[in-house]
Amino acid sequence: MAAFSSVNLLDERFEVPANDWRYVDPVTRGPALVDCAFQADTPDAQVRLVLLTQEDLNGWRLGRNHDEIAATPVGPRGVLRVPLYDPDAYIVIENRGSQPAGGRLRVFLEQPNVRYLPRSRRLAVILISFTAFFAIVTFSARRLLKAIGR
Repeated sequence: MAAFSSVNLLDERFEVPANDWRYVDPVTRGPALVDCAFQADTPDAQVRLVLLTQEDLNGWRLGRNHDEIAATPVGPRGVLRVPLYDPDAYIVIENRGSQPAGGRLRVFLEQPNVRYLPRSRRLAVILISFTAFFAIVTFSARRLLKAIGR
């Protein structure tokens, strides 16, 4: 069994006007490994991907300073592979060129497969643990009382 499940979250074409940017809705709802790749149509495109929190995206919209979780270098293609813990992360495609840029954006998520024990097994584990705990406490108390009594 695989430790992670891989999900193809997005595989779309993008078009970004010159000196502008676009964003993709939240990437994940929980911890995941985010794998993003873009390929511009033209070899002279000046595009980059940026991974931001919602707060930083709002700062970017308002022209304020903002932090970036991760970013690719500016160029016609790039890849991001980042462990992500923030549930509200956005991918921004930024075109720093003087010409409109188009291309393909692919986003994959690898999330851990989390499995839970059935209710009956959880109850059995709790009962066995309590029984072992009280057996050790009883045994220790008898030994201590015997040692004190001498």
